[in-house]
Amino acid sequence: MLQLLNRIETPSWRRALPTTIVLFLLSVPLSLGVALTAGVSVHTGLVAAATGIAVATLITLHRLTHIRVAVTQDAHGYLVRFDGQLTFLAVARMTTTLARVPDGIPAVVELGGHFMDHSAYDALQSWSKGHQERGGRVTISNRAGQLIAEPPSPHTCHHWTPWRNHQHTSPAEAATTTGGGQLLDGLSAFQRNTAPLVRDELARLAQEGQRPTQLFLTCADSRLVTSMITSSGPGDLFTVRNIGNLMPPPGSETSCDSVAAAIEYAVDVLGVSSLTVCGHSDCGAMQALLGAPQEPGAQTPLARWLRHGRPSLARMQRISRLGRGEVALAERPVADDAERLALVNVMQQLDHLAAHPCVARRVADGSLTLQGMYFHVGEAQAYVLDRTSNTFSAVRPGPVGALDAVHP
Repeated sequence: MLQLLNRIETPSWRRALPTTIVLFLLSVPLSLGVALTAGVSVHTGLVAAATGIAVATLITLHRLTHIRVAVTQDAHGYLVRFDGQLTFLAVARMTTTLARVPDGIPAVVELGGHFMDHSAYDALQSWSKGHQERGGRVTISNRAGQLIAEPPSPHTCHHWTPWRNHQHTSPAEAATTTGGGQLLDGLSAFQRNTAPLVRDELARLAQEGQRPTQLFLTCADSRLVTSMITSSGPGDLFTVRNIGNLMPPPGSETSCDSVAAAIEYAVDVLGVSSLTVCGHSDCGAMQALLGAPQEPGAQTPLARWLRHGRPSLARMQRISRLGRGEVALAERPVADDAERLALVNVMQQLDHLAAHPCVARRVADGSLTLQGMYFHVGEAQAYVLDRTSNTFSAVRPGPVGALDAVHP
């Protein structure tokens, strides 16, 4: 808090001390002069001067200890106002007042005084850090509503802002954030802003081990940020990513053990209760399947991998030829063959998943469900699959998770 630090450069007792000195220098000659003029002894004049000094000291102490506090609540959270000098003498009242703000609730702390000392600063910082770690948001401002902020970071952006859209605070910083510098910049921002908020939770997970309830199989496409679209955090999703969100069927000569191993580990070791396959719009793998000839003996690793998507392509072609069992979006027509194939591919990979023995066993005893999902990148819209009607329905904003309502 750079501006906040500026407020405590001069400790409060040093700012208040000149008032006492001035009153002392004025009270001594004034009291002596009055005493001599009135024919009173010098001793009496000194007593009067001492009284003046005592009054000045009491005034100073009053200024240092007296703060006005107001706490209000509205739809946006809590507003805590402190008027007066915040010194070590006010720390107890500050702490008691700030403790009235419930955990997880946004709070604005408005400072109306001219300065605070280091004890008050430390108390405010300690509460602010703790409140944020417990899920709350803290904003500190002055009486005019101007934010008292942290020192400027290399960029000032919201979470989930792509690196290329970072708004740098200086040309020098912008020049360094290319290539690997962007990654280091992001890591630095994590350590500064996010690590303090998740450190306790990560420490718990490190001690207890991971216990995810969901396996999430999706594409490696960089535009698909799984934690963002699922609003999940550390320990929630066991995520498997590959080109085209493909699940090779068991027993195939071209089967890939890496994906099957992840499924087996999630189902048998972690004991997840749900497997979700998530496709997405504008998928390069689907476009490659639609455009590439199916030549035997493909040599490149990518071409060999995409063979696991051919059953999806054949299924889509069969649907088109027979004219039944058409996959659909509930809210709008399917845009083109690439989107249609992405939707069919989700259904096909769910069938491949169900064919694996460990999955089939858990599905049969009712302890595991399979779910399909589609994410349209351009719309920032998630769709979930109803497997009884082969229809993907848009998820609407609301407190209830849509995936829980999907029938396996």
